[in-house]
Order: sequence, then C-alpha cells, then structure tokens
Amino acid sequence: MGNRRDAFAARRMQLGYTQESFGAAVKVEFSTVGRWERGDLTPQPYRRRRIADVLKVSLAELEVLLSPPRQTRSLEPTASPRYAQSVEDALSTLEAVAHADNGADIGPGVCVFEGRLPAQAVRAWRLRSEDVDVPTAGVPASVRDIDEITATTTALDRLDRQFGGDYCRGLAVKYLTSRVLPILRRPASDSVRRELFQASAVLSEVIGYMAYDSQLHRLAQHYFIHSLRLAKEAGNPAYGSFVFATMSHQALYVDRPDQALTLALAAQETALSGSVAAVKTEAAMLEAAACAALGDHRGSTEALRRAEKSYDHHGPADETPYWMAHWDDAVFASFASSAWLELGDVRAAEPYLQDLWDKAQGQVRRQAFAAGQRAKAALLEQDVEQCAHYGTMAAEAAAAANSKRSHHIVRDLLSQLERHRQLRPVRELADTVATLLPSEAP
Repeated sequence: MGNRRDAFAARRMQLGYTQESFGAAVKVEFSTVGRWERGDLTPQPYRRRRIADVLKVSLAELEVLLSPPRQTRSLEPTASPRYAQSVEDALSTLEAVAHADNGADIGPGVCVFEGRLPAQAVRAWRLRSEDVDVPTAGVPASVRDIDEITATTTALDRLDRQFGGDYCRGLAVKYLTSRVLPILRRPASDSVRRELFQASAVLSEVIGYMAYDSQLHRLAQHYFIHSLRLAKEAGNPAYGSFVFATMSHQALYVDRPDQALTLALAAQETALSGSVAAVKTEAAMLEAAACAALGDHRGSTEALRRAEKSYDHHGPADETPYWMAHWDDAVFASFASSAWLELGDVRAAEPYLQDLWDKAQGQVRRQAFAAGQRAKAALLEQDVEQCAHYGTMAAEAAAAANSKRSHHIVRDLLSQLERHRQLRPVRELADTVATLLPSEAP
C-alpha cells in the first residue's frame, strides 16, 4: 500500500469530480484514479498534461499534488495570500505566517500557486495605502538596528544563493519573528522608520525566495506580498518593482506565463518612478520570457532589445543597492538564454549560454541551472547524447544543493527524454539520477 495522495483527491473533489467522472475526463478507468489517490500507482508522464489541464493546475503544481505526504503537522494559516492596505494588518498577518512557518512542516495547502494574487497585488499597489499607525512601545529603534538587519539579510541571501533555499530558511524565519518584527513595533523617527521597513521588506523577499526554491509556492507568495507592502510603507517604488519581478519569475516557473506577463509589466511601470537600471532590465527580461512562453515572438524580441539597452546603462557597482548586488552578467545571461530557448532559437541563445556557463562556478544552484539550459539547447538540436551529458552535470550540481528547484530541473529533463529512454546515454543518466537524486528518479 502506498502513501495516500490526499491533496490530489481533494483537488479532484474541489472541482466537483467523482472518481468515475474524473477518470472519464482523463480517459482512464475510475479504478485507476482510486489507485492514484491511494498511492498504489503513479500517473505516467504522457498522461500528466491532460491530468493537469483537467485539475486546472500547472505541471509543477501537479507534481506537488502527486508527492507523498509528510507525516507531521500542516502549516497554518493556509489562507490565500493578499495585499493588506493597512500596515498593522500586514505586520500581524506576516507575523502569523512566519510563526507558523517557524519549525513547522509544510502541508499541501501552501504548495499550490495562488492564481488570483497577481492581479489583486497590482491593483492594490496602485492605491493609496490606509493611514493606520502601528502601536509602538519600548526603546526607540536606531540606525544600528537598520545596519544589523541589512547585514544579516545579506548573509542569509548569500547562503541561499550558494547552497539553496532549504539550507537556512528556518534560521531566516526565526530571525524575522524573534528580532525584526518586534523592532518594527518600536518608536522611530520618520527616516529610521522608512529604512527599517525597507530592510524588513528585503528580508521578507529573501525568505519568500527560499520558500519558492523549496517549491512552497503559496508560502512564498505570502512573503512576497508582505515584502511588497513593506516596500510601499518604505516609499521605495524601485524595490516594489523588484518584488513584482520576483513574483513574475515564480509565475513563469509554475507555468503561468499570462500572470508572469502581468507582473512583469507592473514591474516596468513601477520602475519608471525609480532609478535602478538593473530593476528595469530584469523587468524587461521577464516580459521577454513571458512573451516567449506565450508564443509572442515579436513581443519577446522587442522586450529583449529593451532589456539589452537598459543593461548597457547600468552604473558602477557602488550605485547598485545591496538588494540588487547579485545582479550581474550571469543573471542577465540566464534570463536571455531562457527567452531564446523558449523561442526555439539556439543560435541566439548560444552566447548567453556560454556566458552563464563560464560564470556559474561557486554557486551550485546556478551550476545546475546552467547545465540544465545547455541540456535543453542540445535537445532542441536533437543531440540526445549531448543532452544526457549536460543532464549528468546538472544532476551532480543539484545533488550538492539544498534546492528543490535544482532537483526538479533534472526531473523535468528526464521527463523530456522519456521518448529516448531506450538509448544508452539516457539510461546512464537515469541511473546517475537514481544514485544522486533518488527522489527525482523515474
């Protein structure tokens, strides 16, 4: 007897399907649906697109629904994330989410991307926020508190990028709950208060990215939307644009290019009132990737040209805020290569693939992504042996990373190679994955 897939069954029932009607919709016997839900059988890769379409989820979300449940308590609250107009409401909700996340196991309710959030967030950001004072008490906050939060967040972000989202998220969440949120409720001058909210916005976004990297998509959205609200309180439209771009990146990952485009355009609109060139560049790159995923070749190439023009205007490193310090040629190359590969143009992607490959050393998550991109390019050129070669390199890098996104790069590649499974290089890749990443093996 396998592990029951209660989240999968719950989604079926939420949409009003019986096992029999669901089986008819996906063209299998109802008894097969029962075996899927009991965990006795796993849907074959060729059936998953149809299953995802009927359940109205992305393929990434379907993978979560099909994953075995973990036998510990679920995260509360599992309510949909929302942008809070009141800063008191935002702080209280962020505190509830962070306290629940702190040391808790994560249930399926926070693994599924909340599709209604992007449009609501864009609308709410454009409105004037409510003027509700946060009750304060204790010793006044100071510049030293700002410096501490900034330095700690920078260190946590560096660890995340080097080792993956599962490496230190628990530590980051504990720091948010035990240290940062109490500081936000202390008296402060207007200037110190703005900087405190800005530093806290960055920490919330970093934790959100860690959750995203761990495939906890709704949890990540909770942190992102609160980061956006804190940035609003800090009066920093440039950082708001950056958060919209991060949310767009997540939407692309979970196969929601229409929502990714909405968020990328909101990021560009918000960036117009800021002056950070890297933010404008990232927003344009995400627009290009979203257009490519939607099949809009002209829109994608136009956005790519704007992004390249914007990148040419980047200032020296000392003009870049600390929360964009990670933005470099490799980040630009990762976006550009993704867009060109989505358009099926390996030749245009090649210089960016090489740049990304050359600069990936020292960050295992980036190494896994670079190898995965190389494998995707090889597969587009129908070079299965080369694809398997880079797939092996991606698996080796992913095995060293506490990053479920890196692991899923390898899983997705194996799925794409399913029709070539009789070839020796593909069988050898599957054996390597079974050894290094047994959870991702077919």
